[in-house]
Amino acid sequence: MSWRREAFETLVRSVRAFAPNAEILPDAPNKIFVLRNNDIGDLLVITPLFEALKRRFPKAEILVGVGSWNRGVLAENPHVSKILEVNAPWHNKFIQSQGIIAGLRYVYLSDEARELRKESAEIGIDVLGSGFGSLLLMRAGIAYRLGVRGYSGGNSAVQGLVEHCGQEHVGRQALRFAELLGCTDLPENRPQIFLGRTPALNRSVVIAPGAGLPGKGWPGDYFVQLGEMLTKETIVVIGSEKDRVLGAQICEKNPRSENNAGKLTLRESFSLIGGAKLVICNSSMAMHAAAAFRRPAVVVLGEQFSSASQHWRQWGYPETTVLGRDEGHPGVFNPEEVSAEIQKILPQL
Repeated sequence: MSWRREAFETLVRSVRAFAPNAEILPDAPNKIFVLRNNDIGDLLVITPLFEALKRRFPKAEILVGVGSWNRGVLAENPHVSKILEVNAPWHNKFIQSQGIIAGLRYVYLSDEARELRKESAEIGIDVLGSGFGSLLLMRAGIAYRLGVRGYSGGNSAVQGLVEHCGQEHVGRQALRFAELLGCTDLPENRPQIFLGRTPALNRSVVIAPGAGLPGKGWPGDYFVQLGEMLTKETIVVIGSEKDRVLGAQICEKNPRSENNAGKLTLRESFSLIGGAKLVICNSSMAMHAAAAFRRPAVVVLGEQFSSASQHWRQWGYPETTVLGRDEGHPGVFNPEEVSAEIQKILPQL
């Protein structure tokens, strides 16, 4: 642990001395608050936790704190009682700038933190596990707190914790919070998306070329070359506005393709993925959305990922094929290699 992390953890520990602390788990909590103010895929992967909490405490309200960009993920979720916007400046790619001053200002001065305090939740879960998360739970007056040891701190201010393990699936690790609260009837470790109706099968190959960080994404020109190799398939490109130009390039040589990058809502993208024949994407929300609907996905990793097999263990699903650097394959997969793997999968679909 760096000296900065140690110093910040000392601050968190000091704040605990003045915060409400319940050393015994409440028997019948009225409200449980779950903090997940991170990126879209980060929220999708832990959605089974909400069902687990509702199974354990059927009468409790399950409050979920997420960034405004994630409201579409939780819409119509029967296990979530209330969505609270937590546009906090830590551990996401949406709120800038991030740092100690910005984080402390949010915890102690923001209207959102004040609104959270009014909820009077008895149990709080910081799924990511961070010093800022623990400070926010204490600021909200939550007396029984759960966090993570071994990731980003904050564990000195919690009553229960999950050990961070890079070899365990992130969704399964999140379900350990429910186990700490006495849940033995766990749901399947699989993302949950509720659209109101089953997505219509469109038999298309959905390509989602967007990546949160450039170094983690498969090169854009590789997606273009792959698109040229899939001319027998109907291709639909999805993504944000910043993916529009790349989407046009991917579709350029396929008359049956459609570039929807920047045109769809998050839930419309979910619906397309849910009806797709195959999803091709970076390690992104599309991978988790595909798993929610049990759709096969080919996930292509960029240079910054050192182990495709380890990435699958931590983030993958039975329908997921992860292609990237690994033992026996030291480099990033090229378009020809990815196309060859796709050709093995398509006849089975």
